[in-house]
Amino acid sequence: MIGALWRGASGMQAQQLQVDSLANDLANVNTTGYKQGRAEFTDLVYRPVQEGGMPVDRPQAPAAAPALGAGVKVAAIEKDFSQGALVSTGDPLHLAIQGEGFFAVYGPGGEWFLTRDGNFHRDGDGYLVNAGGYFLEVPFTLPAEAEKITITGEGTVTATINGETQVLGEINLYNVPNPAGLEAVGDNLYRETAASGTAVAGRPGTAGLGTIRSGYLEAANVDLATTMTRMILAQRAYELNARSVRVADEMWGLANNLRR
Repeated sequence: MIGALWRGASGMQAQQLQVDSLANDLANVNTTGYKQGRAEFTDLVYRPVQEGGMPVDRPQAPAAAPALGAGVKVAAIEKDFSQGALVSTGDPLHLAIQGEGFFAVYGPGGEWFLTRDGNFHRDGDGYLVNAGGYFLEVPFTLPAEAEKITITGEGTVTATINGETQVLGEINLYNVPNPAGLEAVGDNLYRETAASGTAVAGRPGTAGLGTIRSGYLEAANVDLATTMTRMILAQRAYELNARSVRVADEMWGLANNLRR
């Protein structure tokens, strides 16, 4: 009975983390480039079940001794990097990736990150920065007199300067062998880890990388109907685990109240 208490408690804790993850997805439904999380569960250690007493008959030994698990835990909360819807904004500096890949950005301190958030604008020094103040990794700046800025699907940036059309440079995308292994650090940023592998730069549209859509932003890939359904299922699973704890407690109480 004490084992049932702990197993039910582990199920309640796991479903609570599931609800927390789903609530975070719903909170970020309007966050540009946000990728929903997916909780992965795993069962805990098993131990053999041994019953006392001497059987009257001696049946053949089973192929495997019966064993009972110790509950469940959340093994990981992985990001789902499926494509989000592209929303038109009309701003040529708003960029979305259609397909695989990430933008590379760096902070004022030089720290380097990957992101799917292409909500960039030009700062006073001509750098392309996002809403968090992180700089897009590009080998050029946009002069103040630059007009009619165009960014092609392959990342080539052109602009009209003093009446002359000039090629300013190219925007590269990055990809990693295992995107699910990236570490989410907030602000729509991801950091390389040993699980993700090393990021490799490439030209958009080549080597499995997606293309760049200028004038668009990628919306969050959170499906409200699916997320709400999963939250209801997690809530019901939490209730059932709580009921198993209550039943185990009642059985324990009955055993404690037995009289000779």
